Order: sequence, then C-alpha cells, then structure tokens
Amino acid sequence: MIFSKYQGDFDLWEEKINLLNESIAEKGKLLETLPAKEERVSFLFEISQNLIELIDFEKIIDLLIDTLEKIFPTADNILFFNFDKEGDKLILNRCLRRKNDTISSKKGNALDKWVLHQNRSLLIDDITKDFRFDYSKLPAYQERKVHSFILSPLSVGHKSLGVLRIEAKSPGLFSLDDSRLLRNISDLGAVVLERALLFQRAQDLAIKDSLTGLFVRSYFSQYLSRSLKDAAAKRQAVGLIMLDIDDFKKINDSYGHVVGDLVLMNLAGILKENINEQTGIVCRFGGEEFALVVTKSSRIEIIACAENILSAVRKTVLAFRRKKVSFTVSQGLAFYPDDCDSASVLIEQADVLLYKAKREGKNKLCYSGQ
Repeated sequence: MIFSKYQGDFDLWEEKINLLNESIAEKGKLLETLPAKEERVSFLFEISQNLIELIDFEKIIDLLIDTLEKIFPTADNILFFNFDKEGDKLILNRCLRRKNDTISSKKGNALDKWVLHQNRSLLIDDITKDFRFDYSKLPAYQERKVHSFILSPLSVGHKSLGVLRIEAKSPGLFSLDDSRLLRNISDLGAVVLERALLFQRAQDLAIKDSLTGLFVRSYFSQYLSRSLKDAAAKRQAVGLIMLDIDDFKKINDSYGHVVGDLVLMNLAGILKENINEQTGIVCRFGGEEFALVVTKSSRIEIIACAENILSAVRKTVLAFRRKKVSFTVSQGLAFYPDDCDSASVLIEQADVLLYKAKREGKNKLCYSGQ
C-alpha cells in the first residue's frame, strides 16, 4: 500500500501522528479528572477512551455528538460545523435535534465565526440580552427561538477544524462549568480529528495521483477486479471508459507544461463531477490517459455519462496569460459481461475502442454495439 518513493512524507506524518497520539493521551487524562456531576463521569471516561481508538473522521464526529447528547440532556440541538472543500466556509456537518426544530441555514452564523476568530469558547445565557450580537439576524433565534448557547472551536494550534454548538430555548440553561467541559471535549476531539485527517492523507498519497487527486493505476486494478466479482454475483453491468486527451503533446509543446498540468487538472474535475462516488471511480491511468469504472448503472446510463463528459470537455476553455486554450478527448467504452468475462479483456476491449475513436478523427466516443 505504501510506496517507497513516498517514504519521506510518511516518515514525517508518522512523527506528527505520534505527537498527536501523545497529546490525545494527555487530553484524555485531563478530561477524566475534570469536576463533573456523577452522571457525567461515566460519559467522560467513555469518550476519552473511545476517541483515542478512532481514526475515522465521520465516526469521531458521531461519537462526539452522541456523547454530548448524553452529557447535555436538556439541550435542544447539538450541531457540528466544519469547513467546505475550499476551506473558507463553515457548513453544517452533523445535527442532533430533539424536537424536530427547523434548521434551514446550513452555514455557520455570527456566533460560530466569533468563536473561530477568537479561538475560544462562548457562553450566552440569553441572546436577546447579549449586546455583542444582533439576535434578530441569527437563524437560530429567528427559526427556533433559541436563547442559550455554548460554543467551542475545534482547533489544533492555529489550525481550525470546525465548531461545536449546543443550543437551548430556555434562557440561562448552561453554566460556566458546561462551557469549560465542552471546550475540553472539543480540544480532545480536535486532536483526534487532526490525526484522522493525517491518516487519510497518508492513505490518499498511496492511492491517489498528486496532481489530479484521482486514483492511481494500481488502485484501479484492485477496484475493477472487485467490481467485476460483485457484478457477477448480482448479475449487474460494469462499464469501463478509457479516455485520452487528444494531441496532448502539441498542447505541451505550444503552451508549456504549466498549461498541460492545467488541462489535466481541469479534466480531472470534469470527470469527478460526472462519476458518482457511490457507483464508480476515476483513475489516472498514465500520462494523459484516464480510466473510469462505472457500476450499478444501466448500459444507457453509462453511455450517457460518457457523452456528458465529451460535451463538458468541448465547452471548456482555459485562460492562460491572455490566451484561450481548449482541448478535446477521445473515449472507448466497453461493457462487462457483454464484451468480456475478465478485467484484462475488458481493458483491452475499451482500449481497442479508444484507438478506433482516435482513427476516426478524435473528439468522439466509440462503444461496443454502436
């Protein structure tokens, strides 16, 4: 799984992960020694022990929310916000609602942003009497008439991972001890989440192309073999699209490798937009060649997917130093079990159809039974 050429990166990350493990252990012990009501003690011990063992981001969030539900039984809503893919907007990731309250806004509000900016917890007894915020503009008050809040950032050093927010409609429901407790839980949660992200990056480095973020060829081979076995058991179809950028060498020669990389990255974005992660993968097969495995879809749907990609690429125009750069792709599409009974033959058939598209003028899709 781990390739030797990445060993330096993995050694560095292993050191970071070891440091995080030490921090997690320290924060876990601190959490267990905090003054707490008797009924909370077992919950604190449980979360400090269980969090230490987890390395899956989503499972960590689930555990945090579940534990906070037990520790704060009178709270109306418990929300977790983290950053979007661009890393600049807070979005709602998890929400526990006790009374089916309306939560239409999926973005962080002024309270969440304050917590992030100050990197400190926030306790509000009654938002209608807090001069720091305009409660009339807060969706939590407008929609749910929430009066009490405690919030805490999830941060490691200067890096912010998100915000935990606990709400109650009754004024004065939370105490300073509640706020301190949430902060300590958040601190432990943040370090565990950061460790999970490091593990994920290490895994991605082993199976994903650094330029495009697409899966590498070795992972594609494993995935395709599993997909065919699964399809055979369920009597489903699998489509394999082999795709190649037309005249890519000419693009590099005319505009330079920087533009060539832009073309590769933009194409990768188009491919990811058109392949559902639940039903397939996109792989950089080598150089300017890509492979797409599409499962759990009909023959018609797979052909439509390939045609949508062709159309999207034709509409793409890249701007570089006042020049407009466009490109096209050719595709070969083969089906299992219609065209073959093995992964190697499926790849061979898709390749044959790809080169047929090249011979017939490029910028087109060729598929079996066309």
